[in-house]
Amino acid sequence: MNNQSKSSRSFRTHLIRSLSPLCVLFLLLTGCGKTQKEVKKHDAPIPVDVAEVLQKDSPLFVDAIGNVAAFNTVDVKSRVTGELIKRFFKAGDPLTSGQDLFIIDPAPFEAKVKESEAKLNQSKVQYEQAKREYLRFKGLYGEKAVSQEQLETKQVDMNSKLYQMELNQAELESAKLNLGYCFIKSPLEGPSGEIYIDNFNIVNANQDRLVTIKQIHPIKVKFSVPGKFLDEINKYNSISPLDVEALIRGSDKPETGSLTLIDNNINLKTGMIALEGTFPNPESRLWPGQFIEVRLKLSVTRGALLVPERSLNDGPEGKYVWSVNKDQTVAIRPIKMDRRDENMVVVSEGLKLGDRVITDGQLMLRPGALIVTREQMQKMQQSMGSKKPGGNGARDNVSPSN
Repeated sequence: MNNQSKSSRSFRTHLIRSLSPLCVLFLLLTGCGKTQKEVKKHDAPIPVDVAEVLQKDSPLFVDAIGNVAAFNTVDVKSRVTGELIKRFFKAGDPLTSGQDLFIIDPAPFEAKVKESEAKLNQSKVQYEQAKREYLRFKGLYGEKAVSQEQLETKQVDMNSKLYQMELNQAELESAKLNLGYCFIKSPLEGPSGEIYIDNFNIVNANQDRLVTIKQIHPIKVKFSVPGKFLDEINKYNSISPLDVEALIRGSDKPETGSLTLIDNNINLKTGMIALEGTFPNPESRLWPGQFIEVRLKLSVTRGALLVPERSLNDGPEGKYVWSVNKDQTVAIRPIKMDRRDENMVVVSEGLKLGDRVITDGQLMLRPGALIVTREQMQKMQQSMGSKKPGGNGARDNVSPSN
């Protein structure tokens, strides 16, 4: 029994020593510099979350909703009429510039080339014969053996054969072009869409669409902003092209491009001006037809003061925050907000670097109220837990009395 009594007294002594720092901290928070009566009038410290005023460069964005569009779109059509006999790709395949796509049956066009070549050769022979006749008559005319009329007749015949030869030459070139059009290649790089005509169907020249190709490297994003920003857009864009960010749903990583088009007209019905940004889109994250959030960066405020948006409160005279004094009391601090910056706000007046503001727990506050941060409370609880009897295996050696 004596051992048990000693163990119980030891436990109580250790407990009092463990709780003493917490009691002292509570008294310091609630009664520092005050009389005992004043301490009794105060409630316990109010638990809150606190954040410091930050200073950093803050960009000025104009937000909008944008629509992604292909940089170039081509509806591939045949330039000759004929039978589609071969296809080199599947719908949806990525294509490269100059890649083989389709073949129109070249046989009729090859025959046309041979026919045009024969006509050209024939006209060349006829021209050479007419030329020799003209030169012969020209010599005879010098000898007064033929009349001028006969000479002119031979000259007209020679020129006629020359023009016929040139016409046949043009027909041959046209036949070769048409033969080349039988082998359809991709005009640009980009993903292919649906294939509209199957093999062994007759394709009509310049009418039937075979496939649509969209260029997505680079790619365009079209969006509109209120016309009131036009002066600022023109001002900053004249210095260097403005940056445009495309925010893709479900991703924190935006795509970055540059402003490439400012429309020459403000919409009279909506008061909006149409803009267009161009993006490299290296990973193909932007896709034609996609709707995305767009941010146009107009300028950057250097050394701006920022606080979390959740620290702001609305009062009769405007925005205010609860600021933390050095003695852990709080006071109302009126501020002027410039703009939002994601989940922060830029403060133009009322705060300075290093000030602390309340971000959570404002509803229980009043001017002069004592506060304790939740971080401080957590540290106190951890300190109390580490000093409890039996910690680190000591509990097994202590047997408190009944």
